[in-house]
Amino acid sequence: MNLARLARLALAAAALTSSAGCVVLRRPTTLPAADKPYVAVLSGEMPEPITMVARHAWIVANVADQGPLLRYELLSRAFKETTSQPLQYFGEGDVALHGVVERDRDAIRQIVKCLDEQTPRYNEEHPDYFPIPGPNSNTYVDQMLRRCRIPVDLPSTAIGKDYRGPIGISQTSGGTGLQVETWIAGVKLGLTEGVELHILGLTIGVDWWPPAIILPVNPGRLGFDDR
Repeated sequence: MNLARLARLALAAAALTSSAGCVVLRRPTTLPAADKPYVAVLSGEMPEPITMVARHAWIVANVADQGPLLRYELLSRAFKETTSQPLQYFGEGDVALHGVVERDRDAIRQIVKCLDEQTPRYNEEHPDYFPIPGPNSNTYVDQMLRRCRIPVDLPSTAIGKDYRGPIGISQTSGGTGLQVETWIAGVKLGLTEGVELHILGLTIGVDWWPPAIILPVNPGRLGFDDR
């Protein structure tokens, strides 16, 4: 499939999605029980006027049995805090759960230790914030997922997740392909992740598994949930 045809298909699907409401087959936004150790990745719709094309992501971790949840997020700077309201954020839009890692308590502690170490390192490496193309809140979450080996993908509308500087090359999030990015455009090709074209932070493409069309409008895909 050539890129021009892929773009036409994705844009047509985007128009269908925005006119028909939520047609993606998505699981409910429900976190595990309070006594379960886990790490969860969530995002919420950005406020107007970019509600339909952008989301803000954060990470929630539960280590202590019945204790406070830990939240990792970037607003002006990346930070860690405790929270009793893991689904709330600065906006009032849709909140989506993109994946939950459930392991034994020691394994979740190791992920939290990594997040604690890498969050200040991220702030040192990226002292500035730029909404488009990044680095921004989604750049931070994407790098934490990769550095701390949290096997969860952010949605296509998490603008900034593909920021790699002026030019950069990395593995795809699933580790089965390559991703080449510049400030203007980029491309991702993977055996399981499919093919994506990134232009000015917007994404169109096809996900091989679970099958879906990747869209530049929320919820970001037309097809099966990616969890």
